[in-house]
Amino acid sequence: MKIYMKKTIVTLLFTLAAIIGCAQNKIGTLAGTMWRNEQTGDWDIGFTEKYAIYDCRLWDYGNLKRINDKFEVTLVNPDETLKVAVGKQKDGKRQMTIGGGKKQVYSLITSETLPNYPTKDLSPFKDNGYREGDTATIVGWLKDLPKEVLDRNRKFEINNLYNIFTNIPTTVSSDIDDEGHFIIKVPVENAKEVYADWRRSRLQTVLEPGETYFFLLDGKTNQRLMMGRNARVQNELLAHTFRMAYNQTDEHGLSDEQLLAYKDQWVGMYEKNNGLIDSVLNANPTLSRKYEDYRRMSNLCTMAQELAQSRMYSASGKLPQSVKDYVNTTLWSNVIKPYTISREMSWLIYYYSLMAEEDDPKMQQNRTFDANTLLQMSEQGRFKASAEDLATIKKWQNMMEQYKKASPDEAKKIEEQNKELIEELNILMQRPDVEDIVNDYFDMIDLKAKIIDSVYQDPVLRDIAKGQLLCSRFVERKLPLNQAYMNVLSEIQLPAIRNTVLANNDKLLAIQQTVLPYPASLRPSSDVEGLTDGEAILRKILEPFKGRIVYLDIWGTWCGPCKEKLAESPYVKSQLKDFDIVYLYLANRSPEESWKNTIKEYDLTGENSVHYNLPAAQQRAVEEFLKVNSFPTYKLIDKRGNIHELEWLHTSNMTLFKETLYRISSMQE
Repeated sequence: MKIYMKKTIVTLLFTLAAIIGCAQNKIGTLAGTMWRNEQTGDWDIGFTEKYAIYDCRLWDYGNLKRINDKFEVTLVNPDETLKVAVGKQKDGKRQMTIGGGKKQVYSLITSETLPNYPTKDLSPFKDNGYREGDTATIVGWLKDLPKEVLDRNRKFEINNLYNIFTNIPTTVSSDIDDEGHFIIKVPVENAKEVYADWRRSRLQTVLEPGETYFFLLDGKTNQRLMMGRNARVQNELLAHTFRMAYNQTDEHGLSDEQLLAYKDQWVGMYEKNNGLIDSVLNANPTLSRKYEDYRRMSNLCTMAQELAQSRMYSASGKLPQSVKDYVNTTLWSNVIKPYTISREMSWLIYYYSLMAEEDDPKMQQNRTFDANTLLQMSEQGRFKASAEDLATIKKWQNMMEQYKKASPDEAKKIEEQNKELIEELNILMQRPDVEDIVNDYFDMIDLKAKIIDSVYQDPVLRDIAKGQLLCSRFVERKLPLNQAYMNVLSEIQLPAIRNTVLANNDKLLAIQQTVLPYPASLRPSSDVEGLTDGEAILRKILEPFKGRIVYLDIWGTWCGPCKEKLAESPYVKSQLKDFDIVYLYLANRSPEESWKNTIKEYDLTGENSVHYNLPAAQQRAVEEFLKVNSFPTYKLIDKRGNIHELEWLHTSNMTLFKETLYRISSMQE
C-alpha cells in the first residue's frame, strides 16, 4: 500500500512538473511550428515561443496545459479568448480543435512555402465592379530577421501602386516595430497585383477587395506563408515562382524592319512564357484557376504593353500595321478580368490609347495656331483678353499677312521691324490662361475621347481610358481640369472613376492656391541673362555656392520618373541633413504654372533649395554641356566645382550615397 501511494505521488509530481515546465517554456515543443489544415490545404495556425498566429492575428498565451505530447492552450487577445486542444503528433500530423470548431487533422509545414493544395479550385478572382474605397489588409511579421536587415527600412512599403483609373502611382507604407510586426491597409480598385517590400520580402501577389491576409517571413526557417480566409492563390504564387523571358530594348530611332524584328522577339517570348506556365500547371495539376489567370494575364499584358509602347522607339513615331494587328488580335481574345490583376494593364491602356490615336486621320492633320484662332477663342470667352491684348493679337494678324507675301529677305526685315511685337506675343502666349487654351487646342481632348469610344468595346475599359486621359493633365501639366476636360468627365459612367478624377482635381486646385513657403527658392532667369554657353550658364548659377556641395537634379514637369523621384525628396533631405548641401533643380521644357505647382506639391523650397526654369535655348545649352541624355539626370558638384556622375537610382542605397558624399567632402578639406 505504501509502495502504491509512493508511485501515485511520483506520477502526480511528474505530471505537475510537465505542466509547470510547459508554462516556464511557454509553448514547449509546439514553439516554431506552423500547421496546415489537411482538408482545405490552408495554413490555419502557428505557434511561436511568444505568440500564436491564428485568424490573421497574433495571440498571447493564457492557460497552458501539457500532458506528455498533448496540449490545451488558451489564446488571448484584447477582444476574445480561444481554447485550442492539440493532440499527440504522429507522422508529422496532429489533431486539433480550435474554439468551437470540429476536430481536424493538421500537418506540420516543413517546407519554405505552403505545399500544393489537395484539390483544384476553379473560382475566379473576386470582381467588385470597380468600387471606390475598397481596401485589402496585410497583417505581417518579419520574424527573426537580422537587425541590419530589419533596420534597412523600418517601413513595409508598396511602391508604384498604380491606380488603373488614373495611371498615377502612389506608395502606401506601414511602420515596422522592433519585433518585425506591421499592419498595412492597401487601397484596391478591384482584385489587384502589388509588389510589396520588394528589396527585402520580394512579395509579388494579388490582393482581393475586403480580404485580410497574414504574411509571415521567418528569418530562421526561411518560410514565407500567407494566412487568410481566401489566401490560396497568394500561397501558390509564393510557392511557384519562375522567371519569365523578358528583354526590353533601350534603343531609339528604330526602322520599321527593326520594329518588326522586335515584335517577333516579343511574340517568341510570349509563347515561351505560356509554355513555362503550361509546364508548371502540368507538374502541379491542383493549382487554382486564379494562379493560371494571373500568370496568363501578366504575360499577355507585359507583351502587349511593350509592343504598344515600342512606337516610342520608332524613328517615324509610328508602328508598322502588322505590329498593331498582332496586339489587337492577341490582346482582346485573351484578356482576363478583372483587368487589375496585372499591374501592366494600367500602362497597356495608356499606350494602347496612344496607338489608337496614331491611326486616326484627324489626329494626323497639322494644326496651326494663329492670330485668327486666338481672336476666335477670345470671342468664345475661352480667355479674358484686355484691349491691349486684342491690339497685340491684331498687330500679329497684320504682321503674318505681310509675312505670307514676303520673300525670304523681306521676311527677315519684317522680323527685325517687329521685335518688340514678337516679345509682347511671347509674354502673352506664356500667360497661364493663354498657355492653357493653346495646349488644349493641340491636345484635342474631345477627339481623343471619341477615339476611346471607338476602340474599346467594354464600357468599363472606355471609362478607365477616359479617366487616364483626364488625369494625364494632372501628371503632365500639373493643371486642374478646365471645361473641355469636364465635358469628357461627364461621359464617364463608373462613379468610382469620376470621383477619383475629381479628388485628384481638388488636390491640384488646393496646391494651386497654396502660397510657396519660401519663394526665394525660385530664381529668375535674368540671373544668367545674355549667356549662351552651357558651361558659362552653369558656372554663373553656381557662383553663390562656392565651397559647398551642390546636388543637381535636371528634371521636367512632363517626366513621370522625375516626379516619382521628387516625391522622395523630403526623405532624401532628412537622410542628408548632416551635410552642407545646396539642392539645385533645373527644369526642362516646363510651363511656368506647371513648374510652380510641382514645386508646391512636393514641398521643394527652402533655404538650401534653388530652382531655375531657364529659357529653352539656355536649358538646352546646359544639358549639352553636362551630356544629359535622359531624365531625370543627377550630378554632384563638389566644393571646388568638379562635376561627379550619379546613377539615377543612387538614393535606393542611402548608405552608399552617404559614403560618396563623405569621400568627396574629405578630399577637399
